[in-house]
Amino acid sequence: MAFSCSTPQFKTTRISAHLILPLVSPALAAQRAIIPNVVSRATRAYPDYTEFGKRLQELYGASVHAGVSRIGDNQILTLAASGIANRYAFGGEDVQSALAEILESIVFDPLTDADGLFPEDGFKQEKRQLIETIDSEFNEKRIYAKNRCTEIMFSGEAAGVPRFGTRETLKAATREEVKKAWQEAVQHAQICQFAIGDGADSRYAERFADKLGVRETWSDVSNPHPAPQDIKRVTEEMQLAQSKLVMGMQVGTDPEERLTGKLMAAIFGGTASSKLFLNVREKQSLCYYCSARHDTPKSVMFVESGVETANLERAEEAILAELSAMQRGEITDEEILHAKLAMCNSYNAVADSAASIETWYLSGMLQEDPRAPEEFAQRVMDITKEQIVAAANKVKLDTVYQLRGESAANG
Repeated sequence: MAFSCSTPQFKTTRISAHLILPLVSPALAAQRAIIPNVVSRATRAYPDYTEFGKRLQELYGASVHAGVSRIGDNQILTLAASGIANRYAFGGEDVQSALAEILESIVFDPLTDADGLFPEDGFKQEKRQLIETIDSEFNEKRIYAKNRCTEIMFSGEAAGVPRFGTRETLKAATREEVKKAWQEAVQHAQICQFAIGDGADSRYAERFADKLGVRETWSDVSNPHPAPQDIKRVTEEMQLAQSKLVMGMQVGTDPEERLTGKLMAAIFGGTASSKLFLNVREKQSLCYYCSARHDTPKSVMFVESGVETANLERAEEAILAELSAMQRGEITDEEILHAKLAMCNSYNAVADSAASIETWYLSGMLQEDPRAPEEFAQRVMDITKEQIVAAANKVKLDTVYQLRGESAANG
């Protein structure tokens, strides 16, 4: 799959390759997560980190980016290169072609040692940095609580596998395993290529296709989260000043109702004029923060809040009361308009950066809905109150995760 967008809005060009792979296990997720930063350190053509950096400087300070993310049931390994647009090069260089060559060498010809493995020093460094990232997410309790609720809610599903694996599986990953994981990824991943910026074209994507050859494809569309049989409740305790409450809900809308589900979530808790913000946080003062976010690929919604431990139960009741009010049709025209305008503003902002354009269309491809954000902005304004209420009535509470502050709980 390839997408190109030529726009003079940016004075740069960004080209990228996203390797889309099914989440299978924490061990395999960890092995794959190490790959992007390892292979983007150097290539066989530029085997030294300094030499690689020098080549990027020759291209007017070009840069290489790597990342790992999760969209629905898929793990995404991202490799990208950015540099100035060709028409701004003083010597008439074809910077975009040079960036494409660098990206191809990263993907197809990464640096290996005499044993055919990734160099040990770079491997150890990148593994250590990933472990530090997991540690930092653990220390940021808002992120940790959301991750725990996600794991619990999606237990037994691909989406329940952490995008980096776990701390333990990262520590256990070997160079042999990571090299094998990389070879399998290049051979079997669905690969989405993007070229975005001034003068961007799809030439490099065609070159990628030639190198990839014909491959067996698999469905990379995520499975919707099934309706809950019972509400899962998990409570953990830590020494905290502020407890965390995360509630996972199955939305149950079909693909044609996704936009209505997103608007419903925005009215519920997605803006500063939402029901959760105004009623639970402001009027009742039950939370330090309280918001809802729609996870479109899995057709679920997460409500996150920071709460005094003594108010955890009251906060949950208040959140569910606001949902019940929506299900009864207690939604004002003003609430609907504010949410629609907020969503339109976010859609209009997609074009503000090459990375956000890329993220939008990649997500759309993985949901089999690659329509432009402008079209979504038009469609959201046509959604009726009756449709919003119908979407709210499909919401079912699935998971309640509490991270309780020990001192307050035991005091």
